[in-house]
Amino acid sequence: MRGVFRTIGELLFTAGLVMLLFAAFQIWGKQFQTDAEQDRLDQAMAEQWEEPDIGPDGEPLPGSANSRLYIPETDQNWVVVSGKEPEDIRYGPGWYPESWTPEGMVPAARAGEAGNYSIAGHRVAAVFWDLDQLEEGDEVVLEDKDNFYTYAVVESTIVLPDAIEVTAPDPFDPESTEEPDKAFLTLTTCHPKLQNSHRLIIHAELTDTRPKDQGMPENIAHMAPDAETEG
Repeated sequence: MRGVFRTIGELLFTAGLVMLLFAAFQIWGKQFQTDAEQDRLDQAMAEQWEEPDIGPDGEPLPGSANSRLYIPETDQNWVVVSGKEPEDIRYGPGWYPESWTPEGMVPAARAGEAGNYSIAGHRVAAVFWDLDQLEEGDEVVLEDKDNFYTYAVVESTIVLPDAIEVTAPDPFDPESTEEPDKAFLTLTTCHPKLQNSHRLIIHAELTDTRPKDQGMPENIAHMAPDAETEG
């Protein structure tokens, strides 16, 4: 009996170790895959900004590069793709192409536009693992073909997964049917870490628009490709 219990104990220990290693891979081990895909998306975005990759209705094709997101607080940046389905956000954040309204879904705002530019990302180390570090007043930057848009965090909240009103054109007045007069950025990810029972929501409001011919905003200048090369 002693030998049986020892064998069972060893099997349980091995199974626990395998599960622990698998969980660690899911959180941290995909960094190389994500980096490789982000490099590919970066090249695709440069080409797209020369000849936009759009469908017959003038909307971005799902999975195509859409913008670049910078979070100075966590020293991270990503190419954001169009779409928020699992296959879209496998290797980085994805843009919600539609916003919720009381009358149904409507086309979402683009970067810098009045309305709500919402982005979803997995709670993994390569993406939104540290999103909970953002506090009121912290800055987040979006880049499109022409400008850099700086948003300041105004709220961090926890909601249930079906709270799609966080993507409303005005997330602070989701029932409104009026055209929004402010530009918002919303970031969404799973909460708590290692679970998906809730969603962590970060709302930010546009504070500055900087044309690209004026250079990168100071808070993300160290993320410029030439700065990385020099470093």
